[in-house]
Amino acid sequence: MSSSSSSKSLGKVAKYLLPHEKDLLKNGDLENVSHEGASSLWLSGKCSEVTEGKAIVYRVMGDIEFQYLLSNNVLPDTQPYQTIVEGQAGLEYCEKYLNGKKWVDSIPTTVVEFECPAVLIEHLFKMQSKIEDGVISHGLGNKGGKGLPIFNQALTSSDIMWKIVRVKRSPKK
Repeated sequence: MSSSSSSKSLGKVAKYLLPHEKDLLKNGDLENVSHEGASSLWLSGKCSEVTEGKAIVYRVMGDIEFQYLLSNNVLPDTQPYQTIVEGQAGLEYCEKYLNGKKWVDSIPTTVVEFECPAVLIEHLFKMQSKIEDGVISHGLGNKGGKGLPIFNQALTSSDIMWKIVRVKRSPKK
C-alpha cells in the first residue's frame, strides 16, 4: 500500500465518496490506501496519540449513523448495543467490520475515533463492559450500559473530540 494519496488513482469507486470524505481526502486528513485494482476504496487517517487525562475509543458505523453524528454532533439512539472500544486493539476490532471478518446489518463504512476524558470512559466501562474478540467493549445503547445520554452530553459540551480514521467505500449494490 502506498502512503501517498495524490500519486494513486481513486478509480471508478471515487464517485461513491460522500462529500465529507472527498473534503477529508483533499485536505490530507484521509489518504487512499487501496491496493491496485481494489473493488472498494479504502481511506485511512492518522489516529491520535493518548495524552494524559484522555482516552481514545473507536466506533464503527454506517452512513446513516455517521450522517447523524456529522449533522448533530451526537450519536443517534438507534443502535441497541452501540459499541465503543478503546485503544489500538479497539481500532483493529472496528476494522474487522470493514474488512468482512465481522458482520452487522447497519452496513458499516466508517470508523470514528473519539478522544474523551479518561474519567468518562472509566465511568462508562464500570457501568457495563464485555469482552468481544479479545477487546473490552462498552455498549452505549439500551441493550448495553445505557451510557448514550452521558456520552452525548460530553459530545455537546465539547469534552469529546471526534474524527474519521477509516473509510471503506464500495460501489452501491
